[in-house]
Amino acid sequence: MGPISSNIPSVSVPSATSSGLATIASGSRQLAQDAVQIANPANPFPTTAVADLAQSGLLAQAGADVIRTSNAMLGSLFDALA
Repeated sequence: MGPISSNIPSVSVPSATSSGLATIASGSRQLAQDAVQIANPANPFPTTAVADLAQSGLLAQAGADVIRTSNAMLGSLFDALA
């Protein structure tokens, strides 16, 4: 008879760090797209892209906050187990 863990299917849950990095990457992509729209002289009203700049920054900041919070939680967990 094998170990119990071999009978349980493996479920892959993304780590907080990878989720944070993905969020930062998404914010960076959105920022690059907005910059292209703003710099395009054929776009007479770049107001939507300018408004999206704030959202792009907040998205990247949220990803950094996820990573920062994850690191703090791990530090607290290590302190509690020490």
